[in-house]
Amino acid sequence: MSRDLAGVPLEAAWRDRLDDLAASRGLPLSGDLGRLGAALREVSDAYNAGDFRFRWTPDRLAARLHFFVPRDQAKVAGALRDVPVSPAWLGSGPALELLDVGAGIGASSLGAVRFLRAAGVTRDIQITLRDVDAEALGVAREVLGALPGVRLRRDEGASPRFDLVLFVQVLVEVAAGRPEAAGDAACAALLRTAVDALAPGGLVVAVEPALLTTTRRLMRARDILAAQNTAIVAPCPHGKPCAMLANPRDWCHDDLDVDLPPWLHPLARAAGLRWQGLTFTRLVLAPTPVATPSMRVVAPLRDSRGRKERQLCGLFPDGSTLRWVDRLDKHTTPANEPFGALRRGDGVCLSPIANRVGPDTRVLLEDPTET
Repeated sequence: MSRDLAGVPLEAAWRDRLDDLAASRGLPLSGDLGRLGAALREVSDAYNAGDFRFRWTPDRLAARLHFFVPRDQAKVAGALRDVPVSPAWLGSGPALELLDVGAGIGASSLGAVRFLRAAGVTRDIQITLRDVDAEALGVAREVLGALPGVRLRRDEGASPRFDLVLFVQVLVEVAAGRPEAAGDAACAALLRTAVDALAPGGLVVAVEPALLTTTRRLMRARDILAAQNTAIVAPCPHGKPCAMLANPRDWCHDDLDVDLPPWLHPLARAAGLRWQGLTFTRLVLAPTPVATPSMRVVAPLRDSRGRKERQLCGLFPDGSTLRWVDRLDKHTTPANEPFGALRRGDGVCLSPIANRVGPDTRVLLEDPTET
């Protein structure tokens, strides 16, 4: 299930929807590559530089609509791809309550709705959008308002217990301008407050850019939360301190084989951005423990002549949690054959657990969404 739900690109019909929305607001359409490409480059450079206060001109807003809605919706689906959907969400019942913090123009909520529908959730979904940018929220309501079974709730009065809370590219702004420790603490406190507002079976999903600084900040916030006994659902298969933090050049992020839809490739080219693959870093939390894989592949693969290596995160017999494990090609057997097909982000079970996969080692691809 996880690889099937790893962020499906928006269908071509969405290009027309977004063009209609742009036209209704007097914004450039998706085919205006000169204006959109330059604006998209400006927005991308500003975000990478940590400048979140630049002015949203009409061209920049259009670039946000045409490029970031299709790209960022897939990140939410990718972040949830291997997280078990609560049985309470399936079947009939009251609407699921979704809170989108820093909702922007609705890309995150769109991705969550698409994921939930693909995962078999049929009941209505009620979304609370929260953002300081009133213009962006207006666009978000138009992006989401036509989705079947989706209701938009005004963010006022008493809040319900939420089933799903999203923080997509929000923590980078929370930490901006703060010393490292203060930024880490502020991010962890915000996420913990959200966990405390969840309904039973609920989840908090944080997604950040897959950059060294932003990822390591989320890793440090994760350690703060784990020490507070917050349940870590993904990507970590354990609640011990993150071993990757020991090396300042290491960062744990996802790199999925999910490309932008073909109709967006010309715009990506015009802005000098890539359209291949989907990178992000994530942290999924819950108030109580949820099924996780025994181990997870957390680094690019190292395959050399006669040998395959995978860096695995999990609980090893000696108490360590991060290790390179290899298998000699001459030791490949039906029992351990899945080892060679493992990709970054995959959950895996080794039996027995050791530094080397031998002929008798059993290797199973583990997906907590499959029971």
